[in-house]
Amino acid sequence: MPHQRSRHILDLVLKRLKLWPVLALLGPRQVGKSTLLRDQLSQKIGAQYVTLDDKNVRSTATKRPGRFIESFQNKPVVIDEVQKAPDLFDAIKVVVDIKRQPGRFVLSGSTEFSKKTGIRESLTGRIGLLRLYPMTLAETLGKARRNPWVKAKPLTSQTSMPEIMRRVKIGGMPGMCFLRSEEERSAAWTAWLDTTCYRDSQQIRGAKLSGDLALEILQELAKLEEPTITAVANQLNQDARRIRSHVEALEALFVLSRLNPHRNGIGKDQYYLCDSGLALHLGASEMMQFKTWSLNECLSQYESEGTRPKLSYYRSSNKSVVDLVIEDKKSLRAFVFSDDEAPGTYIFRTAEALLKKLPSAHVTILAPTKDIFHETKQLSVVPWTAMA
Repeated sequence: MPHQRSRHILDLVLKRLKLWPVLALLGPRQVGKSTLLRDQLSQKIGAQYVTLDDKNVRSTATKRPGRFIESFQNKPVVIDEVQKAPDLFDAIKVVVDIKRQPGRFVLSGSTEFSKKTGIRESLTGRIGLLRLYPMTLAETLGKARRNPWVKAKPLTSQTSMPEIMRRVKIGGMPGMCFLRSEEERSAAWTAWLDTTCYRDSQQIRGAKLSGDLALEILQELAKLEEPTITAVANQLNQDARRIRSHVEALEALFVLSRLNPHRNGIGKDQYYLCDSGLALHLGASEMMQFKTWSLNECLSQYESEGTRPKLSYYRSSNKSVVDLVIEDKKSLRAFVFSDDEAPGTYIFRTAEALLKKLPSAHVTILAPTKDIFHETKQLSVVPWTAMA
């Protein structure tokens, strides 16, 4: 079954369970957390699975959190959507402090574990956090992971550019990307947005949020070439502070990913949607869909390897933009996205300008070409297909 396809992060989850008494898997609603934990992980570790989506279970966990935790009798347990009963965190802390048993609790959540979402930070130092992103191209196709973003080595792809373009349009959210028709996917995204903007956003503490405005913000971010809070505020004729409070809430719900400007450049934080299929649904251009898809592929591949690099974008004083800069322990790499099979002079000038600022970087121009070719040791043109 499509929704049962293996997630590449599962190996890392099993590895981290040997280290942490509490492990949390976080990500946006319907990204596949429940399927991974209930149908793939629970059986492997012999854990009992419970979900706080069940009203009766949630009621017990909320009213008697201590007894709820004690009922599992020191056996491994998976608690899905744990943020719906915040008092469980203190009850889990008590158990962990008595006996620090690796793999005792596996939690999932559709919001950040922070004061912003009303969840106490009582498990600091006791909990490992992992992020589940929408399915990568390899996961949707049922293929083994290759992780070219992490390995800094483009690979020959077995997937054609037309197939990648099709996959970019449908995205990687399990509940949507395997639906057969555009009408079904559109209806599913509409329902997802309604729940996210009008119900889930109300979980954020200290912010008076409007579901209508949250939806308008997502629509504007999808369409903007530079998706910043200032640009959205200007488009909607709203106070930037009000826009910021909504954007921060959507980020806490993992609907948005933030990309900071590089320290050597200028600009403001940019915000990208969590899935390229959602970007298409909200009216994003083909290039914005590719950017969204690429960022998801990059973040997901790194997460499955257990590393989190520093990601940013670079904008020069003359407004030339390098779309993605990745800094990790091994390398400094930058990517310029092009939709032209033969990238023009301006693209190369942008790449060369960055190399003057960051001489240790390697710049890759991603384009819909067929072959990889190198202009210099520090500048390459690589097919989009080589990074999936």
